[in-house]
Amino acid sequence: MNLRSSLCFPFAFLSVTSASFAAITYDGFDYTAGTTLEAAADWAPLNSGTAPTVVSGNLSVAGLQASSGNMVSFPGGNFQEAIGSLDSFTAGTVYYSFAFQLSSAPTSATYSFALATGNTNYGAPVFLQASGSGFQIGLANRSSGSTVSYDSTEFALNTTIFLVGSYTFNSGTGDDVSQLWINPSNSFFGDETAPSATLTASGGNDLAGITQFLLRGASGSPAGNLDELRVGTSWAAVTVPEPATALLGAFGLIALIRRRR
Repeated sequence: MNLRSSLCFPFAFLSVTSASFAAITYDGFDYTAGTTLEAAADWAPLNSGTAPTVVSGNLSVAGLQASSGNMVSFPGGNFQEAIGSLDSFTAGTVYYSFAFQLSSAPTSATYSFALATGNTNYGAPVFLQASGSGFQIGLANRSSGSTVSYDSTEFALNTTIFLVGSYTFNSGTGDDVSQLWINPSNSFFGDETAPSATLTASGGNDLAGITQFLLRGASGSPAGNLDELRVGTSWAAVTVPEPATALLGAFGLIALIRRRR
């Protein structure tokens, strides 16, 4: 799956490196165009149907580290779900980010992306539902037993959208929390802390852990493309800024330090 750990230290040469730029799981889908996603080493199918396919091209997000490799096209409806292996997380907050666009709207409200464990238990699932000529994006804490909240924005088809999601393990029972940021401002990319979330969800049974990422196909699922998947334990790790943005931020920090001195 080319889910590879990568160290992102954009400020290292200026000696102001933050520990938040930790090793992350990254997939730029750098596989041969025309092959199925499940043919990649760390991706596996969950059911039958038409498999998501690697296609040429990228989805770019302004201010984010430049896209690489190719992207994945998913056909909609009951396509063959794909699940990718991650490191195991059982505490703290797990963040994920990716770019996507839809070429067709969902025919019924359904979740299309989620963190997972054991192929069956899903957390911080991203729901999609048709709205006007486009669609809306929603979030639940769990794929079942949790209320879905939708952002009021109607997104047009064939528009690239950048999502950042998170799942936080808390110490009590039934108190884990999911959050979702929809097209966050690139002025926050690489920050130590996350800005205010677009959506927050709670409820349902807690996940025992997170070991996978799900690309789901079900009755009503939309068709589209997915690119630039990142999973990590900080906001900064999944919103790695492009070098020019990081450089400007670093110089700004240095100027501030000099002014204070």
